Amino acid sequence: MRLFVAVLPPPAAVEHLRETVEKLNVVRAGAGAVRTELWHLTLAFLGEIEEERLAAVTERLAEGAAAGRAGTLALAGGGRFGETVLWVGVTGDVEALGRTARALRRHLRAARVVLERRPFRPHLTLARPRGRVTADELRADVAALQAYAGPPWVASRVHLMRSTQHRTPEGTQAVSYQSLTDWPLE
Repeated sequence: MRLFVAVLPPPAAVEHLRETVEKLNVVRAGAGAVRTELWHLTLAFLGEIEEERLAAVTERLAEGAAAGRAGTLALAGGGRFGETVLWVGVTGDVEALGRTARALRRHLRAARVVLERRPFRPHLTLARPRGRVTADELRADVAALQAYAGPPWVASRVHLMRSTQHRTPEGTQAVSYQSLTDWPLE
């Protein structure tokens, strides 16, 4: 199973951001926009985990979540990672979110889960442009995201998410996410 741990923004925050994202050039051009039901803040990417290891991993994640902290966040700002990802950032109690991510990762390593060594950089991926927009259009999208400020919300739960790839009826590759379990943050 392909797994990751995430904080899911509430519907009001998603709706507020959706109104801005619908106006972006990458969305209007159909250039790899991520569907709103897939929006999340990744705290740890586990990759492929064998089903027989799931119980042990879940137990460690529960311990990590118990060491985490809730915090008030808002989706705000944004930019690009290279030429491949358009994202929106996070403001508010980002330190609590970072402490939670570190606690989860520490407990996952204790369960012998191999994690990426990238530093934690909280963001929500909005699109993966596929060459259908110009550099000027992408710059305009980044400027619009940099000016974005969403409503505050409390990040009070973390979710163990399963990512599944499948083919759509049109024959294209698609992904869906399922929350397998979740834990409250103090």
